[in-house]
Amino acid sequence: MKHFYFILSILLFSVLSNAQSNNEIGKISLAVVMPESINNLNESQLSKLETKISQIVTSAGVSDSGYNNNFVIYPKFAINETSIVEGGMQNIIIVNVDLSLFVKQVDNNILFSTVSKTIKGSGGSKESAITNAISKIITNDVVYTVFIEKSKTKIINYYETKCSEIINKSDAFVKTQQFEQALGLLMSVPDGVSCHNQIQAKAIEAYKSFQKTNCIKQVQLAKNALATKDYSETLNLLSEVDPASPCFKESQSIAKSVESKINAEEKKQWDFQMKQYNDSVGLEKQRINAIKDIAVSYYKSLTTDINYTLIVK
Repeated sequence: MKHFYFILSILLFSVLSNAQSNNEIGKISLAVVMPESINNLNESQLSKLETKISQIVTSAGVSDSGYNNNFVIYPKFAINETSIVEGGMQNIIIVNVDLSLFVKQVDNNILFSTVSKTIKGSGGSKESAITNAISKIITNDVVYTVFIEKSKTKIINYYETKCSEIINKSDAFVKTQQFEQALGLLMSVPDGVSCHNQIQAKAIEAYKSFQKTNCIKQVQLAKNALATKDYSETLNLLSEVDPASPCFKESQSIAKSVESKINAEEKKQWDFQMKQYNDSVGLEKQRINAIKDIAVSYYKSLTTDINYTLIVK
């Protein structure tokens, strides 16, 4: 019966394990892209640098997952001066490092903004001095915060110019029943863009079209499950049928035949979902959450490693 509750929670509130990804939809995100190697940096130092950059992004209120667009942030790390301070029992190595960060839109190779800071590190060896320099990167430094804010503004402005293009492209996807692509594209538009309400309405429209096409399959699968007396799976499948779909009435009829065969807790969960369906606000939220889940799944299916070398050229 656990699977039944899992499906319900996806439709009503989205499952906890997927909540973070779901919440990132509609937000500006910057995927952190790192080179496989940087001169003078070992694997551990590269990992520490990546963590620092992720913290810079998230401390400015931006997601660092990059699921829903191809905006990236990447570093250049250059040691521009090394000196030795003699004295005491051990010489001290001092390094001056230039850390530069870049925000770029990968598809069109558009550089949105850059920032650079010099950081000083010290240690008993050059390696430890570099590690010390990385540790001194202040992730909530106002310089980085302003840099990310400027990047966000430019990204919003970029999308402002793309509203009509995105809507037209999503319509074309819907016409060819490429619903996941349509929803993924629409959900890539950040909240702050002026056409966001129009985009959301388009997403609901595309989702309803998806349901009209998908519901026949869902109902047939539910009938198959019912034939094998798998009542839990029957309800799982029926719970994914939207009230606006042409199959909803039939799905409710099948559900009625199952209600007497489930326990009280399952009946309570099912009744709660039906109540949500009768609440226009609740139903709208369910649809948005379902759309976000589809978009997350679509983004993840497209996730590939972005070649650092190609980005910086």
